[in-house]
Parts: sequence; structure tokens; C-alpha cells
Amino acid sequence: MKLSLVVITLNEEDSIARCIGSVPFADEIVVVDCGSSDSTASVAESCGAKVMFHEFQNFSTQKQWAIEQASGDWVLTLDADEYLNDELSAEISSIVKDESFHSGFNLPFRIQYMGRLMRFGPWSGERHLRLFRKGQASFPDSGVHEGLEVSGGTTGDIRKGYIIHESYSSLRDQMEKMLQYSSLWAEEEFAEGRRSDPFRIIFRPSWRFLSAYLLRGGFLEGIPGIISSVVSAYYVFLKWTILYEMRRDQ
Repeated sequence: MKLSLVVITLNEEDSIARCIGSVPFADEIVVVDCGSSDSTASVAESCGAKVMFHEFQNFSTQKQWAIEQASGDWVLTLDADEYLNDELSAEISSIVKDESFHSGFNLPFRIQYMGRLMRFGPWSGERHLRLFRKGQASFPDSGVHEGLEVSGGTTGDIRKGYIIHESYSSLRDQMEKMLQYSSLWAEEEFAEGRRSDPFRIIFRPSWRFLSAYLLRGGFLEGIPGIISSVVSAYYVFLKWTILYEMRRDQ
């Protein structure tokens, strides 16, 4: 059974080699770029990738187009700032060789945040469907939450190892991304008829902080734990406040 690694990119010259290098058993590497101005394409090609250009519309359509270019029996999709640790790499290689009966697998994640590989806090227990049989999963059209969905068969959970996600280069970078994603989320929700109110603006961020810091053990991660919990709550505050503002602007 052959495995295709699929990655979408935009100006990822500092991370694409590490991402590709964490999947040494991949039979095919497909990198779909949407117009990088740095050396992303040449670095990816030097790692053995087949680089294609596709104009960006949103994350879901970009990733869907990318996985359609893969020819392997199995497809593993990663973001350029993600990579497998050695244990997960070995586990996925074994699954592909053994021809598992599942159509897809959820993979565990660890976030690299402020120099700390987080085990607890707002992202504890995070898992996403990233490994699937070709043609048996797709990305529904969504501007923000581009999650894969299996169209047939069963989904399993891999419990050995994890994907390391270095999602933010700095706190400023995180804030800029949160503003972008919260605006997109609010636009989608507003279009679907969802509305906000003062109760949601106050309660939901408060619950997010308590959940992240106390229930999910953010306090065990020291300073990065409390900062990530506060910022996570602020992201929820942004989403519901922007949605409330859109209602008022009608």
C-alpha cells in the first residue's frame, strides 16, 4: 500500500523541510502552493516533493483540491508547521503496511507554545482526522474549520506518538491569526442565522478560561499555561463580540 503526504503552503521555507522529513516512508509528496514569495517551492522540490500551484480561495477548498492530486492508497495531510514525532511516524508506517480495516484515523496533537511542548491547557486531548484511505474522506466547504470527514467506513484512533504543531511564531502572530479567524467564523455563523448577545460574550470566554486552566490542567504548564488559557478565552470573546457587532450593523 502506498502513502501520499499532502501539504498546502504559503511562504513556509523555514518549516516545509522538517514537515516532509518527518514522513520518510511517504511514497509520494504533494505540495500545493498558492504563490509563495520565498523559496518554499525549491526547498520542497529538493525534499522530493511534487510542487503544484493552485489559487487560494479558502482552506477547505485548497486542501480538498490538494488531496485530489494524491495517487496513493493512503493519504496523510499535514500543515507545513506540523510534523510527526518518531513514535507516530513509526505507527503510521505500520498501519499503512498492515492494510488496516479503518477508512481513516484520528491523530493526537501537541502544541509547541512559547518554547514549551504543551501537554495540558486549552489544546489538551486535541485529535484530528489526518490519515485516510484515498477517496474515503473529504473537506466540506468551510472558510475556517477545515476538518476532514470520512464518507464511508469506520474511523480509528492512533494513540502512540503525536503531531507537533508549531502554530505561532510569536504572541503577535497569534493575535493577528485570531482576529482573522474570528472574523471568518463570525461571517459564517451570521450567514447561517446565528446571533450573539451579552450573555454569550461574557459567559463563553469565562468558561473557556476556567476549562482550559483548571479542568484541562493549564496550571500545570506554568506561565505558558496561564497565557494560553487567557489568550484562548480572548479568542472566544472576539468571535462572539464580532458576531454581536454584525447584528447591530444590520
